[in-house]
Amino acid sequence: MEKLLEGTKICGFTVTRVREVKELKGTLVEMTHDKTGAELCFMDNQVKNKLFMVGFKTLPKDSTGVFHILEHSVLCGSEKYPVKEPFVDLLKSSMNTFLNAMTYPDKTVYPVSSCNEKDFLNLMSVYLDAVFAPRLLTDRNIFFQEGIHMDVENGEPYYKGVVFNEMKGAMAGIDDRIEQGICRLLFPDNCYRFNSGGDPAKIPDLTYEKFASAYKQFYHPSNARFFLDGSVPLEKTLSVIDSYLDRYERLTETFDIPDQVPVTKEATEYYEITEEEAKGNKAALVFGKIIGSFEERNKLFAAQILCDVLADSNESPLKRAVLSSGLAEDVEMAVMDSVKQPYLLLVIRGMKDEDSERLKAVIQNKVHALVQEGLDQGALQASINRFAYRCRQMSEPQGLGRAISSFNSWLYGGDPLSGLVYDEAIAALRALVGTGGFERLLGELLEEEKGRSILHMLPSTTLGTEEMKREEEQVRAEYAALTGEERDNLEAENEALLRWQTEPDSLEAAASIPTLSLSEAGEAPEYTKTIEKKEQGVTVLYHPVPTHGIVYLSLYFPLTNFRLSELTKLSLLPALFGELPTENYSVSKLQQAIKTHIGSLNFGVFAYGKQEERETCTPRLSVHAGILEESLPEAEKLLIELLTRTKFDQKDKIKEIVLQTEESAKQGAIGNGHALGMAAVQSHYTARGAATEALGGYTFLQFLHRFAKDFDKEIEGFLSLVEKVGKECICKSGLTVSVTATEEIPLSGLLAALPEGGGLPESAAYQSELPKRMGIRIPAPVAYAVQGGHLSGFGKDFLGSLRIAAHILSLGYLWSEVRVQGGAYGTGLSVRQEGGMFCYSYRDPSPERTLSVYKKMAAFVEEFCKSGEELDKFILSAIAAIEPLRTPGEEGMAADSLWFAGLTEEEMKKQRREMLSTDHASLLEWQDILEKLGKKGAVCVVGNEEALESCEGLTVCDL
Repeated sequence: MEKLLEGTKICGFTVTRVREVKELKGTLVEMTHDKTGAELCFMDNQVKNKLFMVGFKTLPKDSTGVFHILEHSVLCGSEKYPVKEPFVDLLKSSMNTFLNAMTYPDKTVYPVSSCNEKDFLNLMSVYLDAVFAPRLLTDRNIFFQEGIHMDVENGEPYYKGVVFNEMKGAMAGIDDRIEQGICRLLFPDNCYRFNSGGDPAKIPDLTYEKFASAYKQFYHPSNARFFLDGSVPLEKTLSVIDSYLDRYERLTETFDIPDQVPVTKEATEYYEITEEEAKGNKAALVFGKIIGSFEERNKLFAAQILCDVLADSNESPLKRAVLSSGLAEDVEMAVMDSVKQPYLLLVIRGMKDEDSERLKAVIQNKVHALVQEGLDQGALQASINRFAYRCRQMSEPQGLGRAISSFNSWLYGGDPLSGLVYDEAIAALRALVGTGGFERLLGELLEEEKGRSILHMLPSTTLGTEEMKREEEQVRAEYAALTGEERDNLEAENEALLRWQTEPDSLEAAASIPTLSLSEAGEAPEYTKTIEKKEQGVTVLYHPVPTHGIVYLSLYFPLTNFRLSELTKLSLLPALFGELPTENYSVSKLQQAIKTHIGSLNFGVFAYGKQEERETCTPRLSVHAGILEESLPEAEKLLIELLTRTKFDQKDKIKEIVLQTEESAKQGAIGNGHALGMAAVQSHYTARGAATEALGGYTFLQFLHRFAKDFDKEIEGFLSLVEKVGKECICKSGLTVSVTATEEIPLSGLLAALPEGGGLPESAAYQSELPKRMGIRIPAPVAYAVQGGHLSGFGKDFLGSLRIAAHILSLGYLWSEVRVQGGAYGTGLSVRQEGGMFCYSYRDPSPERTLSVYKKMAAFVEEFCKSGEELDKFILSAIAAIEPLRTPGEEGMAADSLWFAGLTEEEMKKQRREMLSTDHASLLEWQDILEKLGKKGAVCVVGNEEALESCEGLTVCDL
């Protein structure tokens, strides 16, 4: 294709601007659709992955979640693709590298991507038909299923719907309530005051008519923006897009968001906690302030730097002032920038509300001092260095990040390129240091009270019960108001919905979804090469991957000299590195040095195990660093400083970290209860499973509770374990070092700085003591149901065909029974090459029903095989699912995991052959295993009291 120039006409579009973007090694081409005025950006960078995203400005007028429900409903069948779940059918049949839809406070986006050109065009075609020709306008069942409807069981009415249950789970934690509460204060006069995801108390107010009207108003090409990225076949792509847009006429209506005049407000809201938690300091104080306009990009970036300097670590100046006051346990600062008027969020946690005025004074005094005396210039430069590194290291798929970033300006009439390039802005940030610019901004944001709103977030032990009672009263009143005829109509409507949900798509409809040939998968799996060698007695793994001037360095120290209960305690150790002083650095200077010389740094404790080994595993303290090549010498010195010279005698600082970690882990468990359940059920079958649960599951949470409650009693035992790690584990003996880089790097200096050490066992045996049928009580209105087992316990080895069976069950049977009919937000069957397998549900209103569904998986497989349905699409998509796009650093870590498991390239090829050769007969071989899983597998249900009581035989424990 000829080079595009301004004014070029192509497939119904006119090129309006073309710019070379050296920073992104590509060209940004902007176009406008001639007939409808739809805007399009194409980032032509020849990246292998091809991305398509269409987005609409969607401005809520209430908190019924209409655009969130539309996001789901649009993907439930369309004119050209009349299946009920084209989204799921694409998951079954494509090689997508990304496939989803997302609702934001002012926009809804539909992105898809693939490295395969035909697949990319297929995905785009289905998504275009979904957004511009959906069945939701003619089929009310879609709204009832995805949004909300009233059902009746044994004479009792109740609300049911996928988004309804999703948002009940989302609003269970404090963080979502903080975000929604502060937005109501900051933006009383525009759309940002509403919960775009949907307030569970307001979702029942949404009618089908309002839902359909919102679609017609906002889902129009004149309100659409398209973003293309990568080696996209442009003419083919534009031709398909034009075929949809050409059906429409241009609209003159614009959807403008009025600027909010800053206001000064204060309010109080509540979130749910347990009776036990009520004994602690659980209130939060939230400050919010509009920073300015989306166009003030350098100001927004400067505010992000301020957040990092002031509150990133416990020794950051503002955070230290609050912690040292003894009035609160944690401080967080962030810039919320995906809206037209980005705002600053400052959250003070772990406090008593009666101390709010004293805390305001602490913050005001510290900010005033910093403005007058000046910020540490070294800290500012270090934070800018870290910011620059993160701008350079985008997660995959990178095109998605560029697409969403472009909308942060483009959506409001700004330049889409401004969100994609950073070099000039970073230079401006560096120039601002030492001029007083950061101090002036700090004074504007935190010292000036005008335009600042404050939210008091208070704990309540009765909120969940009160909200449940209000919901019951609302639905009962609504049902009581129905006439006899209306009740009959409701019953008929629900019966019709169930028939619609359970009836399979016609063969003609199913055949409409485009598929690929199985040959597109290829016989060779993706595999990152590992070159193993010995240096100074240390095992070194080198992964040759193009990393564009960055070295990804990982160190793995074995911890096999510790019992399981001791490993649980040591799981806190990674949180201490960098938050405590070392022999040569204060914490503040240490943080500056890290941000200056190390782009990314993470510590963790994880369990690794050989593929065939059940009884033992090897827990390891891991260090993962991303480092610019020119910074390697200084970075290596810092790693040694952290590992061998950290001063663990700072008990007060450790106590602060314990309290912060406990609260963070608890909130994470409430929002991701399925992960807690997965760890619990897998802990019963292998040493690695037991260790993994002890390191990050329910057992770790209980340890954190004990440590926080009886710190003085626990601290000495903890410190003795840390000392033992330093003496026996941080050494060359047993160490594995991994390097992912374009070329090998010298490691002699790094290794020479470590002591030799004595020998440790290669592995250790661990067993879990958790109950096999477990319930974990949480303060949340939805639940998570997990059931799992291990192939070795069922008498069978792993084969690639099990991945196909799990894929079919996840996207067929479980999706239909647990999500579509049961109303849970998510579900699936996960299998692992080492033999672990488990079913899970996510934000589930009826976990007891879900557990009964798991028992019938074997019967479904039998019926599926009898149907003779073609398997190629499932095989193709299952292969794609285990080969995601990865950054170079992620490639290296994945290769490390394979090496620790003892999985060679030949064994990965064997799995690929088994997947490719899967037939109905090989699927049927898993029937017995699935039967045993559903009847004998370990169970963990995470939910509230009512949810747990509905499930038989659980040993219930408090979170």
